[in-house]
Amino acid sequence: MRWLVLCTLVLCLASSAWAVNTGNKYIAPVKDAAGDGMVNTRQGGESYDDAFVIPLPGPSGFWSDSGATCGMRDDIMPSCVSSTAPDAVYMYAPTEDMELNIDLCGSGYDTAMEIQDGIGVPLLCNDDFCGLQSGFEHVAAVTGHTYYVIVDGYSTSCGSYILNIERVQPCVLPCPADAWLEGEPECGPNYVDAYNGGCNSVPNVFQNLCPDAEGSRILCGKSGTYSYYGLTYRDTDWFQVYGTGGIMTVTLGAEFASQLLFIYGADCGYLQYASATAGQCEYAVLGRMMAPMALAWIWVGPGTFSGVPCDKDYVLQIDGFQNPITATDNSNWGEIKNLFR
Repeated sequence: MRWLVLCTLVLCLASSAWAVNTGNKYIAPVKDAAGDGMVNTRQGGESYDDAFVIPLPGPSGFWSDSGATCGMRDDIMPSCVSSTAPDAVYMYAPTEDMELNIDLCGSGYDTAMEIQDGIGVPLLCNDDFCGLQSGFEHVAAVTGHTYYVIVDGYSTSCGSYILNIERVQPCVLPCPADAWLEGEPECGPNYVDAYNGGCNSVPNVFQNLCPDAEGSRILCGKSGTYSYYGLTYRDTDWFQVYGTGGIMTVTLGAEFASQLLFIYGADCGYLQYASATAGQCEYAVLGRMMAPMALAWIWVGPGTFSGVPCDKDYVLQIDGFQNPITATDNSNWGEIKNLFR
């Protein structure tokens, strides 16, 4: 916990069993709700009706709150995990468009967290982001919307939590003018990834990439995470390329925390690969010597299984690959017709 709130003389009376309301802030009875020896007197509301109103981040762009959920009720079920844990509710209505990092890093139990765009409308949900704690990066908060941040727990877990909210600069990754477009439909609830899901799709579908004259290609795509009948998945994109006998290099930049796989053992039953990860608007790079016409799969996806909106962009560049077939037959049309008489 980044800090403990100094309580007033009245609230420090350990025998008190009541709560007070100071403005919009709900202050729970003083108690060791988490059973960890920590006294927690701050927390979010019990329900949507008394949700604590989050102020705009201050001059530093950072705001934090703390509390404990073990003394709360289980009012809300997060959409990404099965949970009967007690929860606390916060509300935020931005007066200008912004992007926020929101997390429960540093909390004392296995958390879950959901952000709702309006009451009961899931926007983002996450279980594990920083260890067993939950979080999101670059959440778009739009003027005119009312967002609810649900501090929850995995399964029945509860305890002391710390909620951190930081305003960040938008992560925008422009698509180069000469890039190819992936073309996959945008993922969403109950999405079936049958476009370029590779070994994750049935049947296995890979997207072939063709190089330019220099043996390179830049591609712009979209990815994210989504719920599928109560479980969370990530949209994974698989691209198929062929070696030249030299070094093949793959570079990935994304508007989300990303993962890149260079799969040189292209067998769904026994994948052999190198892996790299990167943060938002950072770059992951992998390279490998590939034999002429050796098949490789390039895998792109979010680094987490939840918390990434489906409309997030990435830019993939591959250097040092070739087309799978090189035409060498100089037969004329008359000769070709004679083959099929």
